[in-house]
Amino acid sequence: METATNIVALWPRWMDSVGDMLRTKALVRIRCCKCGTLMRAELEDIVARHGSDYSLVDKLERCRMVECEGSTFYLASRTYGREWVTLLRDPRLMKVFEELPPVRTAWS
Repeated sequence: METATNIVALWPRWMDSVGDMLRTKALVRIRCCKCGTLMRAELEDIVARHGSDYSLVDKLERCRMVECEGSTFYLASRTYGREWVTLLRDPRLMKVFEELPPVRTAWS
């Protein structure tokens, strides 16, 4: 029987790097595990900071909300109206992010 650690996630080619996501005009968001804030991620900014070959899979950043000390993870969608994919494959990270607060946006 296979466990979660034995299963390798296969990502679509457009998710390979931020350069590929930028070329395909993919949508990327970050979500905080502490405050629940969902924010737009600017791929141009990520490319400028890390280069076009940088992968967002299993990457965490600090939340940008004032006074929040939470960590954020990335979500991606090929285009509007499609499913959002959580860019996590490490079982330890997936377990940490199982229980999240409700999503907060600019309108909530």
